[in-house]
Amino acid sequence: MKTYESSLYQKLNTVADWILRLVLINILIILFSLPIVTMYPALLAGYKLFTHYLNKREVPIIKGFWNFFKEDFGKKLQLGFLLAGAMVIGIINMTIYTDYLNLNSDIFSLIGYYVMIILVVAAGFTMLYTLPIMITYPKTETWLIIKFAFFLSGKYILRTVLAVLILLVPFALLLTPITIVFFVIAGISIPMLLYALLFKKVTLFIESLDKKND
Repeated sequence: MKTYESSLYQKLNTVADWILRLVLINILIILFSLPIVTMYPALLAGYKLFTHYLNKREVPIIKGFWNFFKEDFGKKLQLGFLLAGAMVIGIINMTIYTDYLNLNSDIFSLIGYYVMIILVVAAGFTMLYTLPIMITYPKTETWLIIKFAFFLSGKYILRTVLAVLILLVPFALLLTPITIVFFVIAGISIPMLLYALLFKKVTLFIESLDKKND
């Protein structure tokens, strides 16, 4: 009986730890993302914390988040600006081409519209796969990270599709006042945890490439 109670207590304690992590990391990501330009470093810090916890590495939540947030900060800002910039340019041009198509449905506007869709989708896919690369080899040259991330998005296409579906969760939670509460509690941290699980195999593949070169 004591063994059962001890086991139950241990499980409840583990569940409580994970709930605390989800809530605190979510709040930290939101707070550190408020300046907007720091959103990518904040997301990456949360993602890296979850990869450590999944690998049974005990890291203090607040101190660990801050350390992960500030390390290689310039590289993270540069990478975030490039990918977010590509997506913003693509979205703006999509609206312009949509207006052109409404006025005059010519072939060049149609081609331009689909090119912009491809640009936005490719930038989104690439950004997702920079997460496992940046926590493994953050010192890699920025353009090489982008090219490698794009390659990985094609190599692991099924995971890419799942990753996009996960990405829709935070946006869906922002649609109603009730779900916004869930967004504040764990609307961003849960997707980051799911990404840490989803990209575990990807991270192992990235690490294996370095071993092959030894």
